[in-house]
Amino acid sequence: MVIVIPAIDLKEGRVVRLTQGDFGRQEIMNEEPVKTARYFKEQGAGELHVVDLDGARSGRPGNRDIIQEILNVEGLKVQIGGGIRSKAAAEKYLDSGAVAVVLGTVAVTGPELVRELIEDFGSERVVVSLDTRRDELAISGWEEESGRSLKKALAELKEFGVRRFVYTDITRDGMLSGPDLETLKSLLKEDIEVTASGGISSEEDLEYLKEIGIERAIVGKALYRREINPETLWQVKQDAD
Repeated sequence: MVIVIPAIDLKEGRVVRLTQGDFGRQEIMNEEPVKTARYFKEQGAGELHVVDLDGARSGRPGNRDIIQEILNVEGLKVQIGGGIRSKAAAEKYLDSGAVAVVLGTVAVTGPELVRELIEDFGSERVVVSLDTRRDELAISGWEEESGRSLKKALAELKEFGVRRFVYTDITRDGMLSGPDLETLKSLLKEDIEVTASGGISSEEDLEYLKEIGIERAIVGKALYRREINPETLWQVKQDAD
């Protein structure tokens, strides 16, 4: 089975899901983020992917107190993304218990910071999020186009030592339409670790990901809407192991 990593996207202190990254198409999933984190842990999840949407949009980390509470939940490995555009912001999360930071905008606008963080903390603790809309990377909470293609950005980031990536096709995110298998296949040829994100709607989708060689997947709406049952998913994986 693919390792499933629940997504907790934070906006104004609540767990939300956006459709295709559109802040105007927001659905509140839960009013209590820390309780949500504990629930996923109790069901058997070992990791969480937490995104500070307010930070991604503004460029300054927000929801700090809530994120720290999530980091304090025992038994979970938590990676944090959203608004991390300085060394100080990255260090604060890493020193506070995050297993990794996930960099998006700054990986496009200031990739030298990515190299510096890898030198200081190691490549395992620095993840780059490749968020694309029609093969062009989007930045600033997915609200701006970067003018950079996926292929060119990936080549540069690999030169800087990045080995861990999250790939999201924004047009599929929140749509429950299935992952972008063709692009994921091409990324797997690059000798990098790729985590799939966006559009994953069922356990069948997870099987497709496994078949092409993906080992990790971030899942949001399908878990909250129980298209994938969080109460049985990890138990099934344990039985398979």
